[in-house]
Amino acid sequence: MTIKCLSKEHEPILRDLWDYCFGGGERTNDEDWNSYFSQLDLDNCLGYFVDNELVSTYVIQHFKMFVRGNLLKMGGIAAVATYPQYRKQKQVTALLIKSLKVMRKNKEFISVLYPFKYSFYRRYGYENCADFSWVIANPRNILLPKNFKPLSLKEISHDDSFDVIMPFRKKIGKEKYNLVLFDTPKEWKFHNLKKHSKLFVIQDSDETVGYFITNLKKMPGDWNVRLEFRDALVDTMQARLTVLDYIKKHTDQTKDFDFKFMGDENPLDFFDNLWEDGIKYHVSGGPMFRVVDIEKAIESLEFAEKLAANFSIQIEDEYAPWNSDRMEISISQGKASVIRKDAKDIDMLTDIKAFTQLFVGYRSLNELIEIGKIKIANHKIEIFNEIFPKVKTRLRTFF
Repeated sequence: MTIKCLSKEHEPILRDLWDYCFGGGERTNDEDWNSYFSQLDLDNCLGYFVDNELVSTYVIQHFKMFVRGNLLKMGGIAAVATYPQYRKQKQVTALLIKSLKVMRKNKEFISVLYPFKYSFYRRYGYENCADFSWVIANPRNILLPKNFKPLSLKEISHDDSFDVIMPFRKKIGKEKYNLVLFDTPKEWKFHNLKKHSKLFVIQDSDETVGYFITNLKKMPGDWNVRLEFRDALVDTMQARLTVLDYIKKHTDQTKDFDFKFMGDENPLDFFDNLWEDGIKYHVSGGPMFRVVDIEKAIESLEFAEKLAANFSIQIEDEYAPWNSDRMEISISQGKASVIRKDAKDIDMLTDIKAFTQLFVGYRSLNELIEIGKIKIANHKIEIFNEIFPKVKTRLRTFF
């Protein structure tokens, strides 16, 4: 067997393999295929070959993502696929181990994927680090404050949207949520806009305080149209209510709507009928994260200037052995420095999955202690809580 990077010459077999594994028996149309294939960096797309035949793939896509307000390079894992006759033979394990080395070399110190099965990727150090919650309901069911007046909405063309949306996403990423920042209009459009998507910017005076992207979808049955939200990002409660007001105005046009929440609000506060036939509220796991290089990931963060701390950690990581060394970490003047050494006392002992949840802010230290995932010196709990507070992730970018 051989693992090597893919190239343009592999395109026909890649299309066949990915259609078989992900297409549900349908062939991807030429426009969608060319759009997807053209944005791949084939030098970071790994293939597993048996007797010179490509049998498995493991794609690394390059992203930049705000984590705790810091813009980090992120390796997004996609197109993990194997022909059925070659499955259960550890090809994906080999590709995953290789991918960690590639991402580390690329200085992508954090990785994200959308799993086909959470238990599979947990074996390799990935862990759920965001929840998806969404509501399906009739627009008339939305409950707004009495005499509510929505903010201004401005529809933006697809071609103009990148220049308008990216400054707002950058602001929110630095101040509020973990989320992806796109580098080019092509990348932004590919991941967020469909042909008939409508994109509205929410403005308070001249300030952008939110945006949302919608599509109408015909559902089975007569007069059955759904208003779907591909994305919605807001900075204020007034902007959030403005989105709901927009939905409510579709009462006589659509049978229902599908709205994705952000995770930092109580969605049941916004609906009048909370019985099952009035609202369907869903929660599921979201993307899985993995810290690829603990030392470099920690050193990439910025901390409060007044924060001063010294602590030692040891993280169990079977598939990225460079993470398993004992590390002494010092934080001073807003930055962290890491030294690998045999510390006499270990302040934190855990595995890469729990550490990743702490690092990205999905779980607090106290939550991880309570469920037995972290052992920590009692006198360090307060400072660890200050270093790693909880943060919400807004990752609706699928890859």
